[in-house]
Amino acid sequence: MSSRINNLIEQVKTDTEEKTSIASAERLFADKAEANSAFHRFSEKLLRIERWNAESGISSFALFNANGDEMFDEPAATGNFICTKLSGTGKEDWLKIIEIYETDDERILTVQPTYNPTEKSADKSVTSHFLTRDSTNNFCLQLNAAKINMYVIGLNEISNTADTNNIIESARNFATANLGHFFGVQKAEWTKFCNSFLEKTD
Repeated sequence: MSSRINNLIEQVKTDTEEKTSIASAERLFADKAEANSAFHRFSEKLLRIERWNAESGISSFALFNANGDEMFDEPAATGNFICTKLSGTGKEDWLKIIEIYETDDERILTVQPTYNPTEKSADKSVTSHFLTRDSTNNFCLQLNAAKINMYVIGLNEISNTADTNNIIESARNFATANLGHFFGVQKAEWTKFCNSFLEKTD
């Protein structure tokens, strides 16, 4: 059976330029019925961006519409924006939801770096993120019998040193995208996020 999530994982495995990343967690349930019920509950949580804050250690998340207005207690939709704040980096980063993929056993929320929609007369060609707009992050839920897997898969991860206001911001973007990746900070954070998202207690 074709699986989009498995295809994403394969892209990570075949990457020879170290421009991908993957973090994951899995949770086994008592039976298929219990796993199926949890899958639908987690699928709803995947679209409730403000709930991600309970799963995160060093990042925070907020959902915005295309007009730059913050959205509270509303499910995310394609075209919405996510503002992320990574502790210690000194700047907000912006992502746009470009696709929400749903099947009976898969959910994928795909985002890419984008401009800041809250800025007046925002220049939509400027990417306000430490990665370029060529990159994507894929937040994935996969149901497999009595097991649920959670993945955060990054593709085409290239540091953004062009769409910046000054040399300090360029240095910040390079350090966040490269040094954090090199030392495994991002992977460790996303792995913790995946485990917390699945509400694992062990």
